[in-house]
Amino acid sequence: MRPYLLSLPLVFTYGGLIKNKNILSEAIQLKGNRRARCYWPKGKEKTKLPGIYLQHGLSIFGIDDRRIIDLAENLSHCGFSVILPELTEVVQLRMSLETIDNIESLGLELSDLKSWYDGKRFGFFSVSFSSGMGLIACSRPGLADRVRSFMAVGGYCDFLDTFPFVFQNFSKDNYGVMVLLYNLLDRVDKALGEELREVFYLAAVDNAKYRLGEEAEAPKLLKSRSPKAQDFFWKVMDSEEFRTQLARDLQNSYPIELPKSFSPYYQMGGLKSPVSLLHGDSDPVISPEESKKLANYFKEKGHKHVFRTSTALTHGDNLPLHEQISGVPSLLKTFGSFLYWLKS
Repeated sequence: MRPYLLSLPLVFTYGGLIKNKNILSEAIQLKGNRRARCYWPKGKEKTKLPGIYLQHGLSIFGIDDRRIIDLAENLSHCGFSVILPELTEVVQLRMSLETIDNIESLGLELSDLKSWYDGKRFGFFSVSFSSGMGLIACSRPGLADRVRSFMAVGGYCDFLDTFPFVFQNFSKDNYGVMVLLYNLLDRVDKALGEELREVFYLAAVDNAKYRLGEEAEAPKLLKSRSPKAQDFFWKVMDSEEFRTQLARDLQNSYPIELPKSFSPYYQMGGLKSPVSLLHGDSDPVISPEESKKLANYFKEKGHKHVFRTSTALTHGDNLPLHEQISGVPSLLKTFGSFLYWLKS
């Protein structure tokens, strides 16, 4: 079967052409009481299907995020069993090297667990910052031999290079900046970091829940902070020049070893699976250049991969396909290659 044919059902579901996906799901409890949910096609035995470990991104909704549920169902509709585990620290918007370790341990646990897939064909799929950390985890010796196919949507190559782009696109979507400042502000000013940490967290939550004006919680909490902290927050919100300098300060606050630990570019030597890379042309959070750099890395190494950008998605959000029909071939190519490599 040609790869693109495998992904046609997924594109049809995203395009609204298939209303009833006939998907079954069940809650699963993993080690350490970790939440997970499994999705598979109705009428199929999931233990005879290839399995996809789908890792959610930095979302306060975790595995209950409607976007990741839609993705799980749509992948399942193509004839796969999909398991979606929840990472607590990611739901809490914490960026930590612990997440890479957790993805690795989850990959080992899920590939050993034979109750949700055929026990042989095991793939990994993730989005945004989680996909970059997933690349690192799937390059480690314990997991690399188990992953048959890997797909990253809107991923990154070098962690430090993401800073300027996230800040430059603040006016389009400030979510990435709020998350970065929640995690990293204490690197440049410890006192302000402690005072504003919860404020920036609430600002990210306001963004995720589309809370504006009087409904927004961050400005309310900000009123209880010092004049200096309030001034800093509003400069972040209002001044592009201030944000540009802040991005530089954050970049310069790190010894080079730490961002390298977050960066797939320096950590992918052990990766064995073929890789599908897809990036939104207009992604306001992570530049498409990041996926292009990953593709160049794989090309130089002679590593099997496919890379496309598409107008049919932004950053984790799909646009109506009837408005973005020119972006569909990229979806078919990347999703199709991922599914084909996993199924073969």
